[in-house]
Amino acid sequence: PQAARPPEPAPPPPKAPDIALEREKKLREQKEREREREEELAKQQQQKKAEAARKAAQEKKEQEARERAEDEAERKKEQQQKLAEAKKKQEAEAAKKKEAETKAAQQAAAQSAADRAATLKRMQAMAGTGGEGNAARSSGPSGSYGGKVAAAVRPNVVYPEADLVNGNPGAEFDVRLAPDGTIVGTPQLVKSSGLTNWDEAALRALQKTEKLPRDVDGTVPPRLIVTLRPKR
Repeated sequence: PQAARPPEPAPPPPKAPDIALEREKKLREQKEREREREEELAKQQQQKKAEAARKAAQEKKEQEARERAEDEAERKKEQQQKLAEAKKKQEAEAAKKKEAETKAAQQAAAQSAADRAATLKRMQAMAGTGGEGNAARSSGPSGSYGGKVAAAVRPNVVYPEADLVNGNPGAEFDVRLAPDGTIVGTPQLVKSSGLTNWDEAALRALQKTEKLPRDVDGTVPPRLIVTLRPKR
């Protein structure tokens, strides 16, 4: 039989310096882990602060943009109101001015018509009016003077539509004359024939004539009412 072996001796206990080193190592590792955790927490907090600051800046920027937009909208609204008020005022002033001008024109036209009517009436009362192409006869002109005026004006009449006219309406003109018979100024239409084309043709004929003949006694009346008709 084998001989019995004695048990192996137990390992000697660690030396005191080795225990101290191991403990110190573990403390260092623990401190390192704590430091890393603190750094991570600090980093996260910094990131959170940066994100919060970014959001705050973005919100502030958006708020400022909204305020600017509101201010701009309000400014445009006020500007549009001012423009509308100015336009309304301008239109009212224009309407008032137009009304005043229309009233003045009507008054002037009425006065002018009244003046022409009074002049015509006065001249007709003094001289009467002749027939086609005749001139008003005053106390001075002879009975044949109207015919002489018609004979002077008729060659200058250009009115091809004469044969198409119903009746023979006359256009009456107030004509001022110089002592030598020259027509002074533009003859004034005091009574329309009712045919605008004939009124214009008769006026052109008078203007083209330029000078009326003298009466049988060699004189020329200073003013005449000349009636011109489209048909002879």
